[in-house]
Amino acid sequence: MPATRERRDSSLLDCETAHLLINIDDRDEEASDVQDGSEDMAKGVANGTGEPLVEQDADPVTTRALVAIFCSLYIGRFLCALDGTVIVTLLARISSEFHEFRSVSWIASSYLISLAVFQPMFGKISDIYGRKSLLLISNSMFAIGCILCGFAPNIWFLVFARIITGVGGSGLNSLSVITLSDLVPLRERGLLHGIGSVIFNLGAAVGGVFGGVITEVIGWRWAFFIQVPFIVISAIAIHINLKSKPTEEIQTDKLKRIDFGGSIALVFALGLFLLALSMGGNYVPWSHPLILILFPLSFLFLAAFVHIETKIAKEPVLTLTLLKDRTTLGSAVSNALIYMIMYSQLFYVPIYLVAVRGISETTAGTNIVSNFVGNAIGAIATGSYMRATGKYYRVLLVSALLLFVGSLFECTFGPETSVRTVVLYMMIPGICSGCLLTSTLVALIASVGHEFQAVATSIQYSFRAVGSTLGVSIASAIFQNVLTSRLFTHITDPAAIGIVERVLDSVEEIGLISEEYRPLVKQSYLDACRSVFTFAAFLAFLNIISCAFMREHTLHTSIRRGH
Repeated sequence: MPATRERRDSSLLDCETAHLLINIDDRDEEASDVQDGSEDMAKGVANGTGEPLVEQDADPVTTRALVAIFCSLYIGRFLCALDGTVIVTLLARISSEFHEFRSVSWIASSYLISLAVFQPMFGKISDIYGRKSLLLISNSMFAIGCILCGFAPNIWFLVFARIITGVGGSGLNSLSVITLSDLVPLRERGLLHGIGSVIFNLGAAVGGVFGGVITEVIGWRWAFFIQVPFIVISAIAIHINLKSKPTEEIQTDKLKRIDFGGSIALVFALGLFLLALSMGGNYVPWSHPLILILFPLSFLFLAAFVHIETKIAKEPVLTLTLLKDRTTLGSAVSNALIYMIMYSQLFYVPIYLVAVRGISETTAGTNIVSNFVGNAIGAIATGSYMRATGKYYRVLLVSALLLFVGSLFECTFGPETSVRTVVLYMMIPGICSGCLLTSTLVALIASVGHEFQAVATSIQYSFRAVGSTLGVSIASAIFQNVLTSRLFTHITDPAAIGIVERVLDSVEEIGLISEEYRPLVKQSYLDACRSVFTFAAFLAFLNIISCAFMREHTLHTSIRRGH
């Protein structure tokens, strides 16, 4: 397509962001590269199946069309981000209503397990059936899950509903990135993902405040109901703006290519491991036979998953052989660690603020917004840096070091730490996480061949989902065990044992107990939160090693990576 045509299309847009979404070069050579890349992808080179990965016409998309597709995709991804953090400020109220604070981590874990399992599956299925149909299914599942969450009569029904929501969210997350990756050159992708990160982090930032306000005004259930009309709008926008190509392959043949065995093994591996973490020290002792059975079983299913993916599955849900490359492995592990850190901090800083500082859920949600603002700043800055220099390794190492320092700062939170200090200390890891997530994603895609970029993106998002799941679950296990231990250490009067049970089941009980025991309970909560923050700092140290393990790769300026 002539460069003048692209200039004419882009001039129709007033928004400066639109001009950042694609590099409109006056050179005919660059335009030709883009067209060649689009044609190759339309032929289905990614898997050698003849299936189209790009669900557009063979002609390269114009800036105007790309902006329309981008906005359609990110309505859903914005809501997915909001839904992931809205639960942060709802946990205290939900656990108090159902009297299940010790099981509250399952509300988050169930959603995150769905993301971990179905994100790579959606990536593979979309290679078979196409992006558009899977995106529409994802929107539908997300809407159904939100409705079920709003009507949940007990905590375990809510856990089930969060699984349904997570299935939809997994598609919204991974397919949005994969679809855009089909349409733009690698070097432009860093800035594009940076802009996407701003929108995603805006949703994540709004989630906590939104959840707190809605809970106080009309109840926590409406935090889920209100999302439904907007996800319907997202589905309609995708249906209108994203073109699809029909496929001729028989449906039953397509189903045989999906790795159900690997997916089921991964579900059991994660589910049993998290069940053991949740029960150990809370409901039964760590030495209980049930715990001693669950952990080995989880590792057995993990071994089965690896065996299926490497030896049996014709088209594995996760192409683990790609992890032989040190940059791919380092990037995937780094993303898992970053998400473990993020979720450990995002879930337990609000609990620290509510339980120790006595701040409301709404105010607590407001005070963690700085983390998401920092994440957006880091993503945009890193995307711009990579676009200008074509390099990423140096920013990786610097960001990893600063993430470790920022995590150490959070370990200093005390009973009198000012809210301003909490806001500042939350922003530092946020900036570093934004830098790392943007640069590691581009590094991973650059480390594999063009034909594996969809699979590699799925691997990245799967490791993020697994990391967030493990982060919440391990942090919850640390928190609950330390909290229980400290409470029984500080409160030894047999007549006050009922107080321990009350504050273990509900954070709101702290404000209702007698003044004599309230400082002891708050100190117990503080010790438990500090243990979680120390765990996050240790993970940040491991992340430095993971980032140093990676190598610099060329960031090409054309879709086919010819330049």
